[in-house]
Amino acid sequence: MTQLEDRFVRHGATLRRQLERLYGATHDVAMLWTRIEAAVRAGASARPAAMKMLDDARIADPDWFVAPDMIGYSTYVDRYAATVAGLTARVDHLESLGVRYLHLLALLKARTGDSDGGFAVADYLSIEPPLGTMADVEKLADRLRAGRISLCVDLALNHTADDHAWALAAKAGDPFYRDFYMVVDDAEAAARDAMLPQVFPTTAPGNFTRVPEMGGQVWTTFYPFQWDLNWANPEVMLAMIETMLRLANHGFEAFRLDSTAFLWKQAGTDCRNLPQAHYIVRALRAALDIAAPATLLKAEAIVPTAFVPPYFGADEGQGFEPECHLVYNNSLMVAGWVALAERSAALPKAIVAASGGLPLGANWLTYARCHDDIGWGAVLSDLRNIDPAPEGRLAAAARYLEGKGDSWARGEPFQSDGSTLHGTNGMLASLAGLEAAGDDAAREAAFRRIALMNALAIAGGGVATTYMGDEAGMTNDNAYRADPARRHEGRWLHRPAMDWAALGSAAAKRIGGDLARLRGARIASGGAGAPMPMATDATALLAIGCGTDTVFLNFSDDLVALPLSGEDRLTGAPATGLLDGWQVAWIAGVRA
Repeated sequence: MTQLEDRFVRHGATLRRQLERLYGATHDVAMLWTRIEAAVRAGASARPAAMKMLDDARIADPDWFVAPDMIGYSTYVDRYAATVAGLTARVDHLESLGVRYLHLLALLKARTGDSDGGFAVADYLSIEPPLGTMADVEKLADRLRAGRISLCVDLALNHTADDHAWALAAKAGDPFYRDFYMVVDDAEAAARDAMLPQVFPTTAPGNFTRVPEMGGQVWTTFYPFQWDLNWANPEVMLAMIETMLRLANHGFEAFRLDSTAFLWKQAGTDCRNLPQAHYIVRALRAALDIAAPATLLKAEAIVPTAFVPPYFGADEGQGFEPECHLVYNNSLMVAGWVALAERSAALPKAIVAASGGLPLGANWLTYARCHDDIGWGAVLSDLRNIDPAPEGRLAAAARYLEGKGDSWARGEPFQSDGSTLHGTNGMLASLAGLEAAGDDAAREAAFRRIALMNALAIAGGGVATTYMGDEAGMTNDNAYRADPARRHEGRWLHRPAMDWAALGSAAAKRIGGDLARLRGARIASGGAGAPMPMATDATALLAIGCGTDTVFLNFSDDLVALPLSGEDRLTGAPATGLLDGWQVAWIAGVRA
């Protein structure tokens, strides 16, 4: 039996089971299986030799991405180095940071004009022309692979741009492609909208957009130019599997599955986190496990913590069915900022406790900041377990991080007004107080808070990912306000162009040194995977078990007592028994 046939035996039943669940009541699944099997075999046959070798290595070490040295980096190509070729020439910077995973945001060809920061994709199989070509991407992937760095790209599953070839054909009257999207009349749009939350209530209210060429209102969860795909149509599944496998053969080793919670639409629900969304992702995972098993799937499921575990997979009575290898621990990130604002570790303690129990072959992706806003709603239900009326606490945290009162933070509200709390924008350094620091003491406190947030991500055990510019202490970029093409989108505040000169600054050296010590400590501890909560008595003190060690994080500006002693891996000296304000202690070889 060939390796491919062996993988069909091991994963084919899982793939077919998802097709039965999704389409068995409405379509001929036997015929669909024949077509999808042919697509998977074609993708496997076209796999380059280098990727086949990687497949073999990853099959032999299936938990390769659950390792202490799995450190990530996330950036926009144009903001980092103008072009893909320019980025290839800058891989040495990533290697100097110990990066093993690189997520290139919004790389694929986006629609003309506004594109939601590149997430309205016009062509999945091309990249943005100013950035280069797919041949340049293949050269980059080769260079990264030589440095043991895996390349990740966004794969928008929920929608395409309104100028994607499928959408253009649908507008031109092609019934085959019209069924790739969802079109309803005014009455149905109004009825469904009454049950659906809004993602961008200020800049893109509602969930439907009237498109005369389509004869009704097109479902548009995000922006009017992002048309939701009709996953109830199996042709969408087939097209996406073919697309995904072709991208994997260009050298991408991971896909960030954008907006996975929204994939399936069902009347009478809020159309989020439905079981069918999970079946879709499991089908994609099984197809990859057969044709391109070196490839990771990462879920962008920005949902309450209780809804996150199913994105790793579940047992539906046929044994465990794996879904995504990685899932963002978004709640931990948000909780860290709440903790800074409140000077209390209560919320991150709850999130760490809820982040354990990962299945085998799964890991979190952890981070202090990213290209998106801090979305406060993600932790609302978690905070409600601590406080029966959490809305006021979140609003207070948001106000603090947006610089209200005596705050050191310099964030800005996103999609929020006096009656609505949505999110907060800002770079890590600005939110942590470096931008506003007026003296040496304030700068020192800001550096400690930056290290504290990085420590939360790194001790959190996942693929701890740095967002471009945060390693250099870059602050908010207000230049977007003068750009007519960007000034309507507040998230450009934290999407600056990389300041390479800043890497030589005192701030960058301080932040980079702290990052290096934190990463070295995690590697030395052997810690990876789910974080382990440890008990503490101090309200502001969070304790996380990481490998052989215990990591203490003080989310206040007061001295707190440590409940144990030992060598601090971050200083190489014995811990004193007290932890200063906004400080981290990484105690070697001792568990609280």
